[in-house]
Formats: sequence, structure tokens, C-alpha cells
Amino acid sequence: MKTLVMKNPTRRTLALLAVLLFLIISPVYAVNALPNSQEGNPIYIVQAGDTLSSIAVRFGVDADAIQAANGITDANTLAIGQQLIIPGLEGVSGLLTTEVVPFGATFDSLLRKYQLDAAALIKVNRLTSRSEAIAGVDLIIALNEEGTLTPLSTVNDGETLLEAAIQTGNSPWLLSEQNQLEGSWDLMAGDVIYGLLEETPVNDGTLSMTTITINPLPILQGETLEIGVIGVQGTTYTGSFNGEALPFYSDDGAQFYSFHGIQAQAETGIYPLSITATHADGTTQTFEQLVLLQDVNYGFQNVYVDTGLDPDEIADEESFLAEALSSPSAERYWDGIFYYPVDEPCLSSYYGADRDYNDGKLYYYHTGQDFTVCATNLNIYAPASGVVIVAQELPVKGNAIFIDHGWGVYSGFAHLSSFNVQVGDYVEAGDIIGQIGDTGRSAGPHLHFEINIGDTPVNPLTWLDELFP
Repeated sequence: MKTLVMKNPTRRTLALLAVLLFLIISPVYAVNALPNSQEGNPIYIVQAGDTLSSIAVRFGVDADAIQAANGITDANTLAIGQQLIIPGLEGVSGLLTTEVVPFGATFDSLLRKYQLDAAALIKVNRLTSRSEAIAGVDLIIALNEEGTLTPLSTVNDGETLLEAAIQTGNSPWLLSEQNQLEGSWDLMAGDVIYGLLEETPVNDGTLSMTTITINPLPILQGETLEIGVIGVQGTTYTGSFNGEALPFYSDDGAQFYSFHGIQAQAETGIYPLSITATHADGTTQTFEQLVLLQDVNYGFQNVYVDTGLDPDEIADEESFLAEALSSPSAERYWDGIFYYPVDEPCLSSYYGADRDYNDGKLYYYHTGQDFTVCATNLNIYAPASGVVIVAQELPVKGNAIFIDHGWGVYSGFAHLSSFNVQVGDYVEAGDIIGQIGDTGRSAGPHLHFEINIGDTPVNPLTWLDELFP
């Protein structure tokens, strides 16, 4: 067995955005008072990479007007952290910042949370519809000195403002003002009630609330969409992304996870994401929101190989693997971060690159990460614990192994010279499973390493560098 050296696991470089499906919990923070000379004008703080032109485009104003309003003599002398008055945004005031719309947020909940004016939010973001609060989209928020309110509770069917006030320990009149309600009748089931709170409420299991984390947000081509749920004991969860089912798995019945693979060439745009909670009494609650899927540039490669380009062989192999990877274990075998599958991880061809094989013979994309031979051995190691479900020769991948790690997560290894395992074997992280080779559609000795969510290959470096879950 390979000696494992524990790495310091890092959280996602794209930070998790925690959102409550039925009660969104977030901290309260205040905006520092702005200089008196700038009161009443929207202010933007210069960030790294900003220019007057890019700031003007961002806010839809004239660059010369920004320069004049701030007495700037040299447009090339902006300093990071510098406060700029943004003219031409009548009716908008406060500190202009960009927020990624979290899953679960609505236009009205953003107004309540940040104490915004609807017309100002529409104007500064040049929105055409209140429905454009799409999860993953950047919105410009004008923060004011009153700060951000904390979500206190979610309105249940038939609940009145008075009942909500009693539940949260607040005045109904204050809640009405803070939540921009026209009256006590202006509440709907599912609305989030915001207010000032010194301590964050804790879900002790008595409230029907669920914390949802979406990572990454926006969703990215070629990456793993991870959805985490911290719910109530006895509640189960299902979901769908763009009509595809999202199965949820749990170790303890309280925290649930679902993983979905986003294909590297998936069409960018707006997609529906739905989460349904089924409670112990049989009642269900569903939340659906549009989410943004963004482009990732993985590059381009010209590749020359001697075999593995027959369309029928490719189709048969893809069909075989789709079937092999269609029955994931409900048990999670892995624990902690995935380990690199070789001793000296010299990276060559990267995941996701568009490929031209043999000058137009085949166009496809690279479904894994290649490792060239840099170590003094050819050993291939299991990156995490799991059960071997494929160990055989294939036309394209050559001698190949696939391991089921549970919860719909698989690792794949291609072009091996020999196997050290067979189907049905349980392997631990660090076990030697085979030797690097040059079989199948290969341009030389190397290891082609994959991570698949179901039968969709995703960026394997993400699993080698970050912790799930």
C-alpha cells in the first residue's frame, strides 16, 4: 500500500453560498458612514483591474462624467480602494457593491434584506423584469448605512404578521416597515421575514427550515455541481436540474448531498433547479429557481493517434460505460480529499480541452487529466476508497479501471499496461490498482485519469484539490 501523506484540505476556491430554502440565515453587517462630501451620491470602491472605462460600462454612465465628478486629472491613476462618486444614477445612493444572487433569493427578498428601493435596484442593474433575480447572476447592490437585515422566519400557510412577530420577538409594525409591507395582509406563504437580530437563530429541529448550499455558483462548464442540505430529521429531499433527477444521499439523516456533473461543452445559459422536501407527515415543500451556467475556456489541442477513432467502437464503449456507471452505491466510501493517482504528478493534457484528432478525423473534448511518466515507477493508486466496477480492455480507453466511490462519484483510469485488481474488489485510498501503459487511443505512455458524476466526466483536478463534502 502506498504511504499516504495527509494534505491540508482546502475549501472551494469558489466560496459556498449558504441559502435557506424555507429560512435564509445570513449575518448582519453595517456599512461604514461615507464622507460628508459624498453624502447622497452613490459611491463605488475601486477594485483591482478597474479602469474608468470598465467602471463606466458597469454602471452604464459616461467615463468623462465620472472623471469630472471626482476631480480626476489623470484617468490612469486610479488606486485600489479609492472611493468614486458615480454620477447619473439619480434616486440611487449608498455604497455600490456586487453580490451574487444566492439560490432561494427573489427580487422582493433582496429588497427586504438590503433595504433597497425597487426602482433603484432596477435602474442600477438595468433590469427589465423582477424575475431577473437569477441564482448565480451578479447584481449591483447599493448598500446604505442602515446595514443588512437578517432573515428571521418564513411565513407558513395562514400565518399572520402578528404571529410572525411573536415568533421572532419583534414588533409587527417594525416588521411591516422593514419588510416594505403595505399592511398586515401583505404576506404570502413562503415569504421570508427580515429584521434586526443580535443572535442568529439555530435550527433545533422544531422549525421546518432547510439550509441549502450550491457550489459553485454560478454553475460552471465541466465542474461538479454540489448541493448540500442541512434539514430536519425525518425529512427527505429530491431535486432536478434542467429536468434531470438529482438524487440526495445522507450519512446521518440530517445532512444530505447531491452531485451533478456539468458537461464541459454544456450550453451556457439559464437553467431551472428544483429542490423538494418531503416531511415525515407526508407534506412537501418545493422551491424552484433559475440558475446561471457560465462558460469555461479549457483551451484547444491537436492530437495524433493510431487507433480508437472508429465511430461505432466509440459509441459502443460510451454505451457500455454509461450502463456500468448507472447504479451508484448509496453508501459513501470515500472520506476526505481525493489523492493523486501517481507518485510524481506531472500534468500534461488537461481536462476539457477541445480536441482535433488526426487533422479533422474526429472532434471531441478531453474527458480527463493526463499524467506523464515522471516517477521511478509506473504505479497507479486508488485516489479514495471504493469498489471496482470495471477492469477490462476497451477500444478507446485501452486497459481501463473504474471505481465506484458511492453517491454517484466514480474515478476512471485508462491506457494501463496491466491490472492489479478485478471487478468486485474493495480498494482503499493508496492501493496499487495498475500500471501506466500505452493501450487504446493513446499518443504515448501516460495515465488518463477521470472523475465521473454518473457517466458525465468532470474536472478531476477539482476533486484532487478540494474537499467533497
